[in-house]
Amino acid sequence: MASRFVSLLVVVALLATNFAAAAPKWNELDGYNFDAYVADFGRAYEKGSKEYAFREAIFNKKLRLIREHNADSKMTWRRGVNMFTDLSDAEWKQYNGAFKSAERPAPSKVHSSALSTTSQKKTLKVPETLDYRTWTSPRVLTAIKHQGSCGSCWAFAATETMESYYALLTGMLPVLSPQQITSCTPSPCQGCGGGDPVLGWIYINSTFHGLTEEWAYPYSNFFFDYRDPNATTSACVNTTNLFPNKHRPYSWFAELNRAGVVGYGSAVANSATSTQSALANEGPLAIGVAAGNWQDYETGIFQNSNATGPNNEWGIDHAVQMVGYGHDGDLHMDYWIVRNSWSTLWGEAGYIRLYRASDPSQEPCSPAAYGPVCGTSGCLADNSWPLVKQNAGQKW
Repeated sequence: MASRFVSLLVVVALLATNFAAAAPKWNELDGYNFDAYVADFGRAYEKGSKEYAFREAIFNKKLRLIREHNADSKMTWRRGVNMFTDLSDAEWKQYNGAFKSAERPAPSKVHSSALSTTSQKKTLKVPETLDYRTWTSPRVLTAIKHQGSCGSCWAFAATETMESYYALLTGMLPVLSPQQITSCTPSPCQGCGGGDPVLGWIYINSTFHGLTEEWAYPYSNFFFDYRDPNATTSACVNTTNLFPNKHRPYSWFAELNRAGVVGYGSAVANSATSTQSALANEGPLAIGVAAGNWQDYETGIFQNSNATGPNNEWGIDHAVQMVGYGHDGDLHMDYWIVRNSWSTLWGEAGYIRLYRASDPSQEPCSPAAYGPVCGTSGCLADNSWPLVKQNAGQKW
C-alpha cells in the first residue's frame, strides 16, 4: 500500500512538472533565452543550423524590446513571448489579410448614434459598460478560434459575427464554418490571401443553404504554407452533395443550423458614439484594425504608437470582432474589448483591450493619408454586422 502511495506521488509530481512547463508570463522573463523558448513552444530547429541562428537573432531582438517596454512603469499594457516571437516581419504580415473592398455594396442600415431611434421608435440606450463575453441568455460568443497560418482573419470575423447574430435571433449558438467563407467567397477576396468580411456576408446572401456548421464543413487551411508560392486555399465544396442519401427518413443527420444573410449594417465610420451605441443596441461588430503592433501583446490596455512606423499604427490589415467596452479602475482608463482569431495562447485568453477615450470626440485619429481612421489601431473606421435570418433552406 505504501509503495502504491509513493508511486502515486511520483506520478503527481511528474504531472505537476509538465503543467509547470508553460511559457512564462511577461513578468517571468528574467534569464529567459532562446533555448527555453524552443522547448516551451515545441520548435524543431536544429541547434547549430542556419535557421536556428536566424530565429535566435529574431527572438533576441524582440525579447530585448519586450523587456524594455515592460520596464517602463508608465505603460498601460505588457508585452510577452508567444508563438510569434521568432517570426520575421515578412512572416508576421501573412497573418493580417483584411481589406475594405471597393466592390463592397452600401450598407442596408446605418446606426447613427444613441440619439437615433429604432424602427420601432424605441429610444436607444447605451450602458456605461458592456461585455458580451458574460452574456448567458442567450450566449452570443463561441469559443476563441485559431486561423492558423492562413490569412483568413476576414472570414473568421465574418463567421464569428454571424454566430453572434444568429444567437441573438434564435437563442441558439451554433459553431459556423469559417472555411466555407474562406474558400467560397469569390474575388476580390483571395481566401488565405485576404478578404473583406462584408463580401463574405454578400456571398452567403447569394446562397440557398446559407452558412453551415463547422462540423459539416471543417477548417482545412490551418496548416496553409504561406512560404510556398504554389500554395492554394482549399477549393469550395458543396457540402449538400456529400451525403449519400438525401431523402427521408435517412437525412435526419444532415439537418444543421444554416444561417442566412439579407444584408448588413454599419456604424458611422470613425464615430465612437455610433460604435458604442451599435454595440449596445445591435450586437457584436466585425471591425478592421491595424494589427502591425499587436504581435507580442499579452495583457493590459493597448495604446498604439508609431515606434515601428505609421503603417503599423494606422494601416488597416486585420479583421476581428468587437464585443464590448468597459473601464479599468486600476488604470483609470476606458477600453474597447476585441476578440481575435489567434487562439487563447495570445493576449488575454484570445482578447485584447484597446484604449478608448473617455471623451468620444478625443479618440486618436490617423494622418489624412490613412483615411483618416480613428480609434486605437483604427478600430472605429470600419464596423459592421450582418442582418441574419434563420435560413433552413430545404431539407437535404
